[in-house]
Amino acid sequence: MSGLQLRLGELAERLGLVLEGDADLVVSGVAGIEDAASGDLIYVRTEVYAAKIGDSPARAVVAPEGVDVGGRAALRSSDPGRDFYRAARIFVPEPDFAPGVHPAAHVATDARIDPSAHVAAGCFVGAGAEVGARSVLHPGVTLSDGVRVGSDCVLHARVVVAAAARLGDRVVLQPGVVIGGAGFGYTGQEGGGLAKVTDVGSVWIGDDVEIGANSTVDRGTLRDTRIGSGTKIDNLVQIGHNCVLGENCVVVAQAGIAGSTVLEDGAVVMAQAGVTGHLRIGAGAVVGPRAGVHKDIPAGASMLGAPQRDAADFQREVAALRRLPELLKRVRKLERAREEKS
Repeated sequence: MSGLQLRLGELAERLGLVLEGDADLVVSGVAGIEDAASGDLIYVRTEVYAAKIGDSPARAVVAPEGVDVGGRAALRSSDPGRDFYRAARIFVPEPDFAPGVHPAAHVATDARIDPSAHVAAGCFVGAGAEVGARSVLHPGVTLSDGVRVGSDCVLHARVVVAAAARLGDRVVLQPGVVIGGAGFGYTGQEGGGLAKVTDVGSVWIGDDVEIGANSTVDRGTLRDTRIGSGTKIDNLVQIGHNCVLGENCVVVAQAGIAGSTVLEDGAVVMAQAGVTGHLRIGAGAVVGPRAGVHKDIPAGASMLGAPQRDAADFQREVAALRRLPELLKRVRKLERAREEKS
């Protein structure tokens, strides 16, 4: 996969894992169980996954302590997924980007670019903007006036950061992300029609945040929209103006969160869920896929359905619906029997 070859003993040492098996076995890459060759490292999370190894030619596996891997060499891990992908990064390292500003980039004279940062062709960096140490701006990135990008950030192609937004360290913005666009806010005007609300807030993004392709985070109207450290946002997600997402939240593809809603730390919003504005989603709460949220959710709760219901109640309703055709047959049979008697 990468051309790199490592003795399994050396890989175990670099990962800090206990090795069971041949330390001199050479590993040349990583792969899924179905696609692995003899030189690939694979991983399993539990006995259930280990049973799927079968006749895989892979000779080395990352696995929990005590899980039978069929006589293969094993790197024992308390979190096999995490350690497997740490190994993957060894075999397929992040590309290196030469420090400096490409001649085809436009950088304002008063912008501050750390000498170790990389600014690719076609980028625009506005007046007073800042780019921190070792950060990478891929082709076509736009940083409007006053934007600040922290250290070790990666902004992929066609990212737009506006409204003097602030990005912390190690922020990753996938292609097409827009940070700081105008919120969806209007007021009535004399004579009819709608007038756009003037947005004066910005966007604040904490450390270690990742935002997926073509997602948007609107600027605040009067105060900043805020995304807490460690939060992960999938592709095609809309975060409305004035929203506050706490630390380590997860928002999955095609979800939409309307303005001024708060997600407390660790809250999860699953795919295609919709959350109306001015709500509070409690810490650790889970909003299920395609749920329609119209009122606050307490900490730790799980909700499904539209409108939202407690997940257990929703599942009971679905189970009851499955029985409905048979129940209708029984009702019709009873009605016919009554008619015959009469």
